[in-house]
Amino acid sequence: MSRAVVWLVLLAAPAALGQTTGPAADDFNARLTAVDQRAAQIHDLTADFSQSKFTPMLRKPLVSAGRVRVCGAIMRWDTDRPAPTVMLITPQEMRLYYSQQAELEIYPIQGRLAELAASPLPRLAVLRRHFTFAELPASALGAPADARDYLALLLTPISAELRRHVQEIRVLLDFQGGYIVKAQMTDADGDRTVIGFTGIRINTGVENLDLVVPKETRVSHPLEGLSAPAPPPAPEQ
Repeated sequence: MSRAVVWLVLLAAPAALGQTTGPAADDFNARLTAVDQRAAQIHDLTADFSQSKFTPMLRKPLVSAGRVRVCGAIMRWDTDRPAPTVMLITPQEMRLYYSQQAELEIYPIQGRLAELAASPLPRLAVLRRHFTFAELPASALGAPADARDYLALLLTPISAELRRHVQEIRVLLDFQGGYIVKAQMTDADGDRTVIGFTGIRINTGVENLDLVVPKETRVSHPLEGLSAPAPPPAPEQ
């Protein structure tokens, strides 16, 4: 579940960036400032996505595809293949709906992850508390020849809570649009997930992202009770 919350960062665009210092960094920081200003104007976003997960346990990657929509503090991922699922993320919880099984799983978002989930487009002040960053060659993430149109970055989690799930995140930003076009996340166990966004549309008036499920849907809270505090010790006799 925490990995799903980390994917919020992949739509955070340059909000995930900090500032470097020194004369050689002036041009880089100027580009960060420019793309950050563009990202601040994104109020809603819709895109198609294709995701591939690579793991040593499988010879071929696990591939999925669908559509992601963002509006305000809500993010919704509708996966079409290999099986239909819906993931709805709010600042308070993540809902994962399996339509073929008629099952809905609800996970709370707590602690440091709640701060990241407060907005699908978190600002720099928030993300700098969770990640350090470094610039990468845009070609490392498959950018076209004109790298001036893109920024590529390496994000490394700072907190132990995030490091339990993620080693690093690499993102490729569209400089003019101010949004992510490709990202790669390496889990703590070494599994690698690559996701690309196409057909990106911003500020088109996305509104209702509610997840409405049939009445007969089975609802579960898989993490319920796992983080409950231990009972106090019994008084001495």
